[in-house]
Amino acid sequence: MAKTVDSKAYPLKELFLDKFDVDFYQREYVWQRKQLEDLINDLSTEFLKNWTEGDTPEKVRNYDPYFMGEIVLSLKEGERSAIIDGQQRITTFTLILIYMLKTYGTLPQFPCSDIEKAIYSDDYGTPRFNLDIEQRKDCMLSLFKYGSYTPNDKDRQYTQNIVDRYNDISECWNDQITEKNVVNFAYWIKEKVVFSKVWTNSDEFAYVIFETMNDRGLSLTQVEMLRSYLLANIDTSERTKAMELFDETVKRLVNIKLSSKSKAEFEFFKMYFRGHFAEEFSQTKNSTSDFVRIGKEFHRWVRDNDKGLLKLKSSADYVLFIEKISYFSKQYEKINSIIASRNTKNYLYLIVNNDYNFTLQPALILSAIKYKDNDETVNEKIKIISKYITKILTWRVWNHWMISQSSLETPIYGLCKQIRDLDTKTLKEILYNDPIELPQLNNSPTLNQQNKAKLKVLLALLTEIVAKNSMLPDYMLNKSDIEVEHIWSNHYDQHVDEFDDQYAFASMRNNIGDLLVLPKSFNSSYNDSPYSTKVEQYFEQNILAQTLNAKKYKNNPNFQRFIERSKLPFKPYEEFKKVAIGERAELYKKILLWNWDKNGGLEE
Repeated sequence: MAKTVDSKAYPLKELFLDKFDVDFYQREYVWQRKQLEDLINDLSTEFLKNWTEGDTPEKVRNYDPYFMGEIVLSLKEGERSAIIDGQQRITTFTLILIYMLKTYGTLPQFPCSDIEKAIYSDDYGTPRFNLDIEQRKDCMLSLFKYGSYTPNDKDRQYTQNIVDRYNDISECWNDQITEKNVVNFAYWIKEKVVFSKVWTNSDEFAYVIFETMNDRGLSLTQVEMLRSYLLANIDTSERTKAMELFDETVKRLVNIKLSSKSKAEFEFFKMYFRGHFAEEFSQTKNSTSDFVRIGKEFHRWVRDNDKGLLKLKSSADYVLFIEKISYFSKQYEKINSIIASRNTKNYLYLIVNNDYNFTLQPALILSAIKYKDNDETVNEKIKIISKYITKILTWRVWNHWMISQSSLETPIYGLCKQIRDLDTKTLKEILYNDPIELPQLNNSPTLNQQNKAKLKVLLALLTEIVAKNSMLPDYMLNKSDIEVEHIWSNHYDQHVDEFDDQYAFASMRNNIGDLLVLPKSFNSSYNDSPYSTKVEQYFEQNILAQTLNAKKYKNNPNFQRFIERSKLPFKPYEEFKKVAIGERAELYKKILLWNWDKNGGLEE
């Protein structure tokens, strides 16, 4: 059958006599109070330009019309017209008509019959709303009959939005539209508010119209455009099930709250498409690589690569593609759920990486997960990859290298391509050989304003490695008010025997060997105290602080077994001199190296 497209202008009273379905292109009702208020103000302003006090309804015949834009429909023989674009406006106008009918319907000459027909009228023996959507029928019918509705657990999320917008109408109503002119206003709306009805007989061409209109600036998101494109390529017999699965997926993603404040539904699709499918990762100026295009317009990238990289050739392929999106979105949700729970007992490194504010670890984890990996395999891959990421970040922090997303995006996504869909054994082998370049743990990091937050995480990690291997896990950053604290108090005069000037003293004091993570209250109490006082109080603090005190090395079998097993050079200090800071810095370095060398570096 030849594809056709046609258009014609209709006043509201004629257009709303039609009965419409909502096609799969359409999102739910999303208008907020601002859009409703703007519409009411626009309508009332245009009407009042024409109205003169004393005008009869007959005078409305000569009022200026008001154009409300295009309503785009897909017409199918034997079926109701499906709305491609216009659902938001039709729903809102229907709510306004209901409000006018309930509020002013008893006034003389009010066109009740025409307004009622524009809302709810006979359709071959069955009364239907102009926009007949089964899931909102109870709500609309209650508003139409009683002017109120209370959503229940069975209602979709947007039902509350419909009720809220109806309740907003009275508050947004223009106070110049009153009983003395509202009858004329009702006639003007039904007769002079005009829509251009555009219709086509082809789903494929309907999508072209839909996308073209979006390109002209309609506020549809990349996710909504992707949804429409995928569903347009699925047979009608399978489309409803696929649509429900996609919508359920997006709803789940929307509920994920990211610490970065980015929207999870967008971040997921970018990470998934880049990690699992992208081949080109160039980020140079004017690059059109997969990486860049996915970042800018992933819905178009899918469309342009459907037959190539994505191998989408049949309706079944598109259905499977949505099923895979659903599966990987659940893994993305799982990763973020673990992070939110701060389950350091089982997923220490996942939490540590989040504390480093590193946002790319879900991308690397997702790339290694295979479709339909079971929970046990997924959990193992999360642990393997997150520990390797912690190594990357910690080694870089130790050497004052950047760990921002921009500095690591290229190597991380390059690794994504390398580890796609691997089994755990092969994954371990690749990561054990450090596929991303790492600096050596040379010298010692020095505390400054730029790296204070990162060193806090590094010190908390060191503390937890010791605690966990001594059977006393107690991740410090799961507590509040934890700070980086100096072992030396800030008194140069107490160290003049070891330093020629104050600058050398300050540099050594900021060396990692002189640092611990402790409650802020401890620093408030003992900041200026000499080491001899502090070391006694350290025995009541975390295990890394306790190791400065000789009492820790007595009657602590788990800690002593850890020392024997690891051969790490722990020792207590009666005095804490310059040489002690160097020894502690070396100890911290060896703790990190031991932790990654044991068990092949990637298992606990």
